[in-house]
Amino acid sequence: MSNKDDIENEPEYDAALDEVLKSLRGEYLNELPDRIDEMKDFVNKAKSDEVKLYEWLTEAHIIAHRLAGTAGSYGFTELSHAAGEMDQYLKNLLKNEADTGSVANRINWQTLDGLVEAVGNSVPPKTA
Repeated sequence: MSNKDDIENEPEYDAALDEVLKSLRGEYLNELPDRIDEMKDFVNKAKSDEVKLYEWLTEAHIIAHRLAGTAGSYGFTELSHAAGEMDQYLKNLLKNEADTGSVANRINWQTLDGLVEAVGNSVPPKTA
């Protein structure tokens, strides 16, 4: 057994690792409201700016995609699932836009608003 294995099996190492992970989760939770607000802003811009609709929805998609992955990594499965559903919806919508150029005709704002709301509602409390 190497020294590294000895260190990793010590209770102090486990406690230190738990503290680092707790700190990272806390930082992530503190940043979540800003990310969610940014995503909502892009969706709202898309609603009011048909010329840049594709661009704004792409930005919202990027955030949803990142949230789906990072939330899962931090153990926030409900948020990861909600963001993943929005990610898939926007991915399909934007793919259709790239193929047909008709995103403005295909978007269901009620569905998208529901997905945004689901993401916002699934943000865990900061005490998590």
